[in-house]
Amino acid sequence: MKFSILIFCLFLLPASGFSQKDDSMLITQIDGNRYIRKNYDKKGNLKQYQSIDAGNLKTSAEIMEVKMTVTSYDKNNNLKGASQTVIRCDPEAGEVLMGIFPFAGGASNKSLKIELPKNNKLYPAGWRDKTTIEDFSFDLKFEGGAAGFFGTESQVSLTDRKVSKVSDNLYRISGSMTLKAYVFGVKISTTRYNYFEEIKSGTGIVRQKFTESNGNYFTIELNSKN
Repeated sequence: MKFSILIFCLFLLPASGFSQKDDSMLITQIDGNRYIRKNYDKKGNLKQYQSIDAGNLKTSAEIMEVKMTVTSYDKNNNLKGASQTVIRCDPEAGEVLMGIFPFAGGASNKSLKIELPKNNKLYPAGWRDKTTIEDFSFDLKFEGGAAGFFGTESQVSLTDRKVSKVSDNLYRISGSMTLKAYVFGVKISTTRYNYFEEIKSGTGIVRQKFTESNGNYFTIELNSKN
């Protein structure tokens, strides 16, 4: 069984150990942004696309959250539907990193809570000065059916990560991603991608591309920034 990719989630990670130089992934920089995700077949033909709108970031003494609205269209710009997911994390984690990844689902008006081990660093301090960075793995737990299944968990592994400088203040991280999805402890799918993400200082992630083994791929790009 293989999930259809219908909605998006953010993964939120504690940013302990980051210097001012590494501030480009702060979650506050997605506040009010719009991203466009386009799905292509292996020949490069557009199949469908979605706009992903981030709401205003809300922070209290107990929780930090942002609402994501995803609107889907077919290749001819016809509206197919929309859904919303609320992303929450513990503000005690301190600074928060942002990355956009696809996860299976489609249920609207549900909440997604992400729990990660402390002191893990997706982007280690000084990563811009490196040519390679360490592998990174983490688990995601969905609550309220945000992934389409109650109790769904996912394991994500990022491996073979390489860093290159594209231009002034623009860097690329490329590597492999493996996503394993479980329902009540039973693995129901494994999806592998070759991917890259382009990160601009002061802006955050501006473009990503994920390619499956069959050649199908999708891109995510920053469309507008408040």
